[in-house]
Amino acid sequence: MTQETPPPHPLLRILWIRTGGCLPLTSGGVIYSYHLLMHLMKHCHVHALELRGEGEEGTGDAVPYAHVLECISIKRLADWSPRRFFQFIGPILWNLFASRKPFVHAVFESREFSQRVRERVLSGQFDLVIADELLVAPTFEGWEKERQVPVILLQHNVEANIWSRMGGLQRNPFTWLFYQELTRRMRRREPELCRTFDGVLTNSGYDADYYRDTYHLPNVLGSVLPGTLPCQSEPPPAVLQQQAAPWVAFVGSMNWPPNSDAAIWFIREVLPLIRQTRPDVRFRVIGHKPPPSFYQLAASIPGIEVTGTVPAVLPLLRECTVQVVPLRAGSGVRHKILESMGAGVPVVSTTIGAEGLYLRDEHEILLADDAPALSAAILRLLADSSLRKTIAENAFARINREFLWEHSGDKLLRLCSTLLPKKAQRKT
Repeated sequence: MTQETPPPHPLLRILWIRTGGCLPLTSGGVIYSYHLLMHLMKHCHVHALELRGEGEEGTGDAVPYAHVLECISIKRLADWSPRRFFQFIGPILWNLFASRKPFVHAVFESREFSQRVRERVLSGQFDLVIADELLVAPTFEGWEKERQVPVILLQHNVEANIWSRMGGLQRNPFTWLFYQELTRRMRRREPELCRTFDGVLTNSGYDADYYRDTYHLPNVLGSVLPGTLPCQSEPPPAVLQQQAAPWVAFVGSMNWPPNSDAAIWFIREVLPLIRQTRPDVRFRVIGHKPPPSFYQLAASIPGIEVTGTVPAVLPLLRECTVQVVPLRAGSGVRHKILESMGAGVPVVSTTIGAEGLYLRDEHEILLADDAPALSAAILRLLADSSLRKTIAENAFARINREFLWEHSGDKLLRLCSTLLPKKAQRKT
């Protein structure tokens, strides 16, 4: 599929390559890419080339985030859930014994997509190429000397850290071994793939430092922090006033293993501690594609609401008194925290959950890393409307100073321009 809307005048020409579309806005990674692309379109001619799964949402729709859109579809595995165990066991075993690639990369292989990427990059039509996340990186391997245009890898996470942290949470020996092997392969492949690019960008200073210090990458250009769109100038009534049966929110795509682990752990380990003091507290999970097993767990415990995919997160979030981010695994930056800060809803998070944002504990956020500490921090906020208001206002002020999408887009252009010849830079 190709969709084209010609730009009004000659601009810097960017080829943006990614897996999956940028609509609907159902995950932090998609939101990040979407807003950066929207900003680039104000200054550049953007040609997006996407690898999508068959039947993926939005496949046939026109998009606002590119002047030209190309899509190549492949048949790939469905999202993981325990009910689909036997769909995954065969491909996992084949990958384990017949390949050295990380399983998550093997799932997205497409010869047609690789060939199209190569054709577009070598066409001479573009001033800059941006590869969006490590999943597309293997398509750039082996023909570096043929490229006459700068190619940048935009990384949302340190991939190996995600799988290492998930592995540490496993009790099932099979899944523990799977994550251990995936981590081992990713620790080898991630720096290897990053070195094939002219530059690497991350979405946090923490990840940029990790790439430089641990992987010893010489081509890290810097970091482009995510942004948000503040929707109100003051916290909502659910934050400012004491509530009977207050809502505690969790926001996140539930088909992403770190998010589903966090929500399940909170329900089983943290919520019972909170309800020892406040039995009226309710828990709202706002997220895309919860597996059936999660609905079953939530239905077995009173006072838990699972919204599934919703048209807009903010109206539901602003009915809540606190958002909790109880992540025990992950990498990059959690957009859910910035979204909550922009909405005026105070956040309680684990250290991993808030990693990369450098927020000040007790000032813009409350941090706690085990079930008793998380429950105590949430109870403290639920009991103190003045503290909630202070945390929310401090967080909102920080958003306006440092975390707007305009700032993110401008920084992306500045860092990319360091690899552009002066002639191309003048086009911006």
